[in-house]
Amino acid sequence: MINNFPIWLVALDYFLACLMVILLINFILNLFLSEASNFILYRFITKLANPIINITNKITPSFIVQPLIPMYIAWLIFMIRIYFLPLLLGYSYIGKFAFVFEKEIITQVKSIILNIAINLNYGI
Repeated sequence: MINNFPIWLVALDYFLACLMVILLINFILNLFLSEASNFILYRFITKLANPIINITNKITPSFIVQPLIPMYIAWLIFMIRIYFLPLLLGYSYIGKFAFVFEKEIITQVKSIILNIAINLNYGI
C-alpha cells in the first residue's frame, strides 16, 4: 500500500497523523483531568501539545473555548490530510491516499490478533 506513494508524502501524512493523535489525546485527557493534575501521561501529552497549540494560535478563532482548541486543531489537521495531501499527487488519488497511517495501524493490529489466535488455537 505505502509503496504506491512517494515516501515524502507518506512521511508527511504520518507526521500529521501523529500531531492529530497527540491533540486528540490531549483533548480527551482534558475532559477527565484537571490542569493541575500530576498524572505523568497528562503532563507528557500536554508538553507535546502546547507547542502545537501555540504555533496555531494565529489561525484559531477567538470564539473557541480554551478546552476545545486541541480538538479544533486536530480537525484542521484531519482536513489537510484528507483533502490537501491527495491533491499533491493529483485528483485521481483523492480516495486512494486517505488514512494511510490508520490503515497501517489496523493491518498491524490484525496481524497481532491473528498470531495470538493461531498460537492459542495450536498451543504453540
